[in-house]
Amino acid sequence: MTPPPGAGDRGRFGRRGFLIGTTGVLAAGLAAGLTACGGSGGPGGTGNAQTGPGFPANIPNRYGAAEIKAAPQRVVTLGITDHDVLLPLGVIPAGLTKWGPWESGVGPWAEPFLSGQRPKVFGSEVDVEGVIALAPDVMIALQSALTQEQYNRLSTFNPVVAQPPNSIDYGVNWRVQAETIGQALGKQAEVAKLLADTQARIDQTRQANPLFEGKTHVTVRTDSAGTYAAYTKQDARTALLEQLGLRLSPAIENLDSGGKFNVKVSKEQVSLLDADVVIVTTAKAADVDAVRKDPLLNNLPAAKRGALVLLDDYDLTMALGSATVSSIPFALERLTPKLVDALS
Repeated sequence: MTPPPGAGDRGRFGRRGFLIGTTGVLAAGLAAGLTACGGSGGPGGTGNAQTGPGFPANIPNRYGAAEIKAAPQRVVTLGITDHDVLLPLGVIPAGLTKWGPWESGVGPWAEPFLSGQRPKVFGSEVDVEGVIALAPDVMIALQSALTQEQYNRLSTFNPVVAQPPNSIDYGVNWRVQAETIGQALGKQAEVAKLLADTQARIDQTRQANPLFEGKTHVTVRTDSAGTYAAYTKQDARTALLEQLGLRLSPAIENLDSGGKFNVKVSKEQVSLLDADVVIVTTAKAADVDAVRKDPLLNNLPAAKRGALVLLDDYDLTMALGSATVSSIPFALERLTPKLVDALS
């Protein structure tokens, strides 16, 4: 899940914003265990929560461990896409940090789960006092850059499910993200269904497109200034494409990224971006027209044979970078035809 600057992209060009959410509500048809509560509701009380299956739960993280004694009644999310897992579980945030260009702060793949509600949208700076004021039983900060100091301050109030041990900021695998949230909420069965459905969609796409097998790919983010960043094996985009049967170009894989999910590529090195298919994303939607005319990209062999795919659909750009149980099916529906055209 790695979004562009100003819209939530992680890594060297990433923003360090956080989604701030709160009380869950039961979505129709889901056997949710959270008590319904509106965005402006009063402080939630864990005293009414039942211990239930799976509790108490101990969830290790980079800074310690979250000890969750009972199924939470109120939840705040601090990870930039953690709401993508909460929403289909029936947990509607009362407040969140702006994510992408959408007024609601939620991508179109998750928007229907808001059921017409409009959570309060926060700015990009984490507001510790504002989070605590929402009286959450649990704070979830998986896809985040939560610092030790912020974690310590928040943990004095209630448990914080922070970045997993040995993970990079904004670099938690989509399955780990969902499973961890399921454990924190006591919704393992519902999450298992979400994971199975998402994986089935990936597998079906791969099986239906054998021409993907073994083809090399590079996904690059650029802008109107001609700044290039290629995504590495640490990135969610690369991981998803490899699940479809493609493989990262050795030219990018062999670069030293310092463990980051993208690596800068200078204009003099632009030939490193060539592959069987080159996917080009933009830092913001307004960059598309300028990037379409980029002489360096258009001179790549991939471009000359029609295998350079410029994503001019910014919803797709963001969905691909999010890589969650909610956004992956959305991204596959829109990206797959473009890949087929490029590789045919």
